[in-house]
Amino acid sequence: MASLDTSCLLRWLIGDIPSQAQAVEKLMRTQRSSVTITDAAMVESVYAMETAYSMSRREIVFAMSRVLGESSFDMDGSLWFEVFGDYLSRPKLSVVDIYLAHRAQLDAKGPLYTFDQKLANQMEDAALLATE
Repeated sequence: MASLDTSCLLRWLIGDIPSQAQAVEKLMRTQRSSVTITDAAMVESVYAMETAYSMSRREIVFAMSRVLGESSFDMDGSLWFEVFGDYLSRPKLSVVDIYLAHRAQLDAKGPLYTFDQKLANQMEDAALLATE
C-alpha cells in the first residue's frame, strides 16, 4: 500500500504546484489499493498551513475536510473529525496537543499526562502531572 508524505499531501490540497498536484491525482487513480495518510503527515500538513501559508483554522479544517472525504485515502477519519472539531473550538491549543489527547483516549491509554495547564483544563482526556 502506498503512502503520501506531507509534501505530496500539501501539493494535492493547496495546488500551488499544479504538476505535483496532478501527479498525486494520477497516483490516486492508478493505485489498486488505498493510499495511506499517516497521522504524522496530517499534523505536519496542519502546521505547514498555519505557518508557511498563514491559513486560518477554519481554512485549514475546510482543506483537511477534503482529505477526510477522499475515499481513496486510508486513515483514521473518525479520530481526525474529532481532532478538527476541537481544533476549531479550542483556539489556544495546538493540533498536536489535541491529537495526543484524542489518541490517548482512543487507545484506552489515557489520560494524557501533561505539565501544560491550558491543555489539562481544556481537554477532558488530559490531566496535569503533579510535581513535588
